[in-house]
Amino acid sequence: MSNSRREFIKKNSITLLGTTVLASTSGSLLASTADFLMPQTKDLMFFDAFARIGPRRYKHPGEKWQLEDLIKELNHCSISGALVASTLSLSYDAMYSNLELSNNLKPYPNLFGIWNVLPHHTNECLPPAQLKLKMAEHNVRAVTIHPASNGWDWSAQSSQELMKYLNDNKVFTITTVSEIGGWKEMNEFLTRYKSIPLLVSGISWGEQRYAIGLLKDHPNFHISFDRMQINEGLEFLYKRGHINQLIFATDAPTMSAGAHRTYIDYADIPDEAKAKVAGGNLIRLLGGQRPPKVHTNRSEDILMSSVRNGKPLPVPVIDMHMHMLHEGINGAGGTGYHMENGGPKGIFKMMERLGCEGGGFMSWNGVVSNDSVQGNKLVREALDASPKGFWGLATFSPTHYTQEQLAEMIPQVYSDKRIIGMKPYHFYGMEYHNPAYDIWWEYGNKNGLYALIHPSRGDLLEVDKLAEKYKNVRWVIAHAGGSFKMADMAIAVMKKHKNVFAEITLTPVPLGIIEYMVAAVGDDRIMYGSDLPMRDPRQQLGWLVFSNLPLASKKKILGENAYTVIEPCIKNMPEYNVPVVFRK
Repeated sequence: MSNSRREFIKKNSITLLGTTVLASTSGSLLASTADFLMPQTKDLMFFDAFARIGPRRYKHPGEKWQLEDLIKELNHCSISGALVASTLSLSYDAMYSNLELSNNLKPYPNLFGIWNVLPHHTNECLPPAQLKLKMAEHNVRAVTIHPASNGWDWSAQSSQELMKYLNDNKVFTITTVSEIGGWKEMNEFLTRYKSIPLLVSGISWGEQRYAIGLLKDHPNFHISFDRMQINEGLEFLYKRGHINQLIFATDAPTMSAGAHRTYIDYADIPDEAKAKVAGGNLIRLLGGQRPPKVHTNRSEDILMSSVRNGKPLPVPVIDMHMHMLHEGINGAGGTGYHMENGGPKGIFKMMERLGCEGGGFMSWNGVVSNDSVQGNKLVREALDASPKGFWGLATFSPTHYTQEQLAEMIPQVYSDKRIIGMKPYHFYGMEYHNPAYDIWWEYGNKNGLYALIHPSRGDLLEVDKLAEKYKNVRWVIAHAGGSFKMADMAIAVMKKHKNVFAEITLTPVPLGIIEYMVAAVGDDRIMYGSDLPMRDPRQQLGWLVFSNLPLASKKKILGENAYTVIEPCIKNMPEYNVPVVFRK
């Protein structure tokens, strides 16, 4: 087949996938179309090192928590198996709940229990010799330890029989920094127990400087990227020789498993290295324990298939929440703001890799570092270097500048018609409905701008008041998918005001929350955003791509809905900065 013929078929087949007819077609047809369009790579075995089921305190009704939820998510996201912990092993009797967990997992040969263990001197856990036999009986090769939550001291003499057992037998052990006591204590733990293969989950992207240092110092230290969603993290750590210490772990069904596999699928590292992170490292640390076979969801849609093959998405993607650093720097100070390749070259290269053809970005220094003047200058410089389809958002500080100064600055910045958004930030220390902000909102209302709002309060009162007062502004709630509580607040305001929209990004990537929001307000006012380079965009993208929404809804949220937000500005924008899909 000639290249021109192949490209014609590919282009028109993808176009047809977006029609009303095929939007309701069965998943199997979509999957077969995806197979036809895209050469398949060898399916990776994704083996999840930490899933967690069971009841928990203060749970929202929408949160997933059951074994059935986990099984469904693993199957949907083409994940072959998982190590599974139970919340009850921590919140109830450990051994009773450990055995109950193993019994519940027996029907599933691809699921393996993680037991929570603690010292035996209070007669709540088996002595190490007996524990070893019982773990072997139930084919358990991984444990969690919760010294802080279970109230014991890992460094005490009374704990050393257990710690010696874990160390001498090289038992794969999972914990968090807070359970050990902090990063200083974590360093001491790793120094003392050099043979325990330790996976530390739940590390925040803001703790990179601690974690990356320990990777260098301790070969037995392993990390996952469930919450450590660092920009170009896999690439950065691969280059530094840490690939054998990186583990795929999802915390499903609380979190989206698809989000975390996408981070690996799109990684710019060799296939052999991907295979290690996806499951190979875990299998090695478990002494060969593994799922019986590679599982692939053959009913997946074209977007899921594209991600699994590491190909750009074949539908328009518009990122509504991006930041920008100066070219050539990899961080932004703070307690842990390392952002590898966070300048224009790195960001736009990543956008191309994912298939993102446009979006709105703001500075980091203007928003988070409170230097609004230099931040707006950075936005202009980044726009000078940007490919087609990208526009800017400006920020202004009513606490650093007088109303008279703002009256001059605001129209001057927006005289650059590539800048069409308003981005306030809570670090300026003033609620957005304070009259000091009115001069900005009035300008935006008069000129049809839009605003991206990271709330400065624990509620959405600001958005409610501003949407009522300034009806010509489209108010986009940032991080609306970060929790079910936030989603409920966003839903309430969106139902009240038609000029309010929701952008989803946040580290927790709660499983099912995008579907929850769509069920409440429809799929016309919810939009994709990544918050890069503070967070790597790949997990945020995978969260949406591997949702259980219909393909048509995914397409709307990925890119189509952004048109409504920027449409009033398009007539004044340079064509270069309008995404191709939105050009007339």
